[in-house]
Amino acid sequence: MIQLHIESKKKPAIYRKLLLPKNSSFSMLDEMILLSFDLDGADYFDFEIVKKDGRVAKEKICFLPENDTELDTDEELVDEWLRKSGDEAIAQVIDASESFTIRLENNENLSMNPETPLCIAGVGNIHTGKMDKIDLEEINELIRENVEADSLLEDLEPDYLTLLELSNDLKKLKPWQYFRDDEVVAIHFEDVDYKVLVSVMGAGGEEFGLMIFDMELGYDSLAKILYEKNIPSDFSYGLNALTVNFVDREELDTADYLLIKDCGLSYRGKKNWIQFRSYLEGTHPERPNCLEVELLIDVVSRMINITEARKDGWEYPQLAAHQYPTFKVQMDGELQEIYILQINIPKPTYECYTEISMFEKAKYEKKPKSALQLEYDLFYMPFGVEMEETNRTVYPIAGMLVERASNLVIEHELFSLPKTPPIAQGVLWSFLQSLEVRPSKIFVSKELRPILQPLAKIVGIELVESELPGIREVKEFMKTVPMDLFEK
Repeated sequence: MIQLHIESKKKPAIYRKLLLPKNSSFSMLDEMILLSFDLDGADYFDFEIVKKDGRVAKEKICFLPENDTELDTDEELVDEWLRKSGDEAIAQVIDASESFTIRLENNENLSMNPETPLCIAGVGNIHTGKMDKIDLEEINELIRENVEADSLLEDLEPDYLTLLELSNDLKKLKPWQYFRDDEVVAIHFEDVDYKVLVSVMGAGGEEFGLMIFDMELGYDSLAKILYEKNIPSDFSYGLNALTVNFVDREELDTADYLLIKDCGLSYRGKKNWIQFRSYLEGTHPERPNCLEVELLIDVVSRMINITEARKDGWEYPQLAAHQYPTFKVQMDGELQEIYILQINIPKPTYECYTEISMFEKAKYEKKPKSALQLEYDLFYMPFGVEMEETNRTVYPIAGMLVERASNLVIEHELFSLPKTPPIAQGVLWSFLQSLEVRPSKIFVSKELRPILQPLAKIVGIELVESELPGIREVKEFMKTVPMDLFEK
């Protein structure tokens, strides 16, 4: 076992002491920090080694998911990098303000279960900032449950037969005859205190089925569909949702057809064949995994009940934006009377995530000011790349800088990283540093402007919101280029 001291960089310094098996990866450390500090499981960390072999690292080594340095959190072992007492790493939560210092305290053979992580000490609540005592047994129970769940999932097969049969029952009810696409309902599973939002597709007569959104991970996707007029062309590549689709036979992939056949089922007619998809931002949609199938079974079953209630006279209420009628599933499985769920959307705030030294800033300011006008955007490419680090196909991110007058591509870069504010700022700053001159204006999308503004303020860039006609033309041209050229 290895013993780590993990301390928040905020004041007061809330901390945990963890024992991890010798073969623990940075990916496992990620999970243990989330569990021991009660952080949102949708977040993940990048790790940066700052002290190695008992001294400050000359070159800071970063571990990011699908990192272009080929250091992967699922493969790299903690004790191969934190080897001597005092070695340290910084863990930064992606898209959040939390960061932690991780210090190796002991790398000896400790007399604990060598297979199971353990929290042995700690104090404080990361959410309140108070130095409360923590319940070690509660944390370790969560850790044990997490380890057991991972072990069980490796052996379980998704119950597709039950899901197919329930989905067929829902299809016979034709819920799109009773719900418009924007009449979204929420389902609250009381026993696990978990909520999902469900949209019925088909009122428009084109696509039929359900879209299911996790309350935290998927609400941004749903809100864009419901409330934004101009959805970006690469929207589907950033979608977080589960879907149940009723399609034509020729729309099925071979694997979808074989799944139906293997379950001893068959369908006839238009829009009668059943297809399931799991959408995760930045990756190709895949067939749902075991946990997702279990969730879909619960959701489809409840949507049968809700559709029948609508047929029996329940009316969708008049609601304000970001309000949804919510059906509460009680502990005994019965639907409770509905209540109105209000989702409060905080205005996002951004900071300059890119470290800019005084030397770098002064060097940039010495460049001659020009009349050059540029367009900058960060978007998903419309093709997938197979990655060894993940079992899902990844959509690469493209960063692009285009001269507005000529539509000439000045800078571009492809990489397999999440589309986040720090990435958007970092790529633009890298592009600007490579230019011989300072541009007079940079045109950016409505989405990117508030994200880039903190960086622009520091280095003196004028940002202008635009539809980006130059980049749009380049994108259209890229559609005519064989995708294997980009992959190479």
